[in-house]
Amino acid sequence: MKFIMTIFLVIMSSNAFAQYPSQPTPSHIQKEADRLTDSYGKQLALTGVQIPLFKNVVEEYLMKAEKTKDALDGREELDALVELQARETLEMNDILTRPQYELYKKLKYKLQPLKVLKEKR
Repeated sequence: MKFIMTIFLVIMSSNAFAQYPSQPTPSHIQKEADRLTDSYGKQLALTGVQIPLFKNVVEEYLMKAEKTKDALDGREELDALVELQARETLEMNDILTRPQYELYKKLKYKLQPLKVLKEKR
């Protein structure tokens, strides 16, 4: 009986910790994440360990932003995008050093604006 319970626990725990693949990232999101990671990387001096972590967070939030833009309009869309951007910024705090993080927050408004306003001529 003890043997059966042990096997049962091993099987259940391996299923609980298994990583299920997520949906594949669309190529346009990957390209934008690469571009942003390169832009930030040059200015933040990202390390080899930080680069893939940084890119994964950027990809994740680009996908969330795209879904938000498709699902919402107007004020709801803007509020949701602001919330997503704040969460992305907070998540970067776990990846970047304090000086990198402070610079990242300043660069973000230039490199990842919520909306690009068209100038009137």
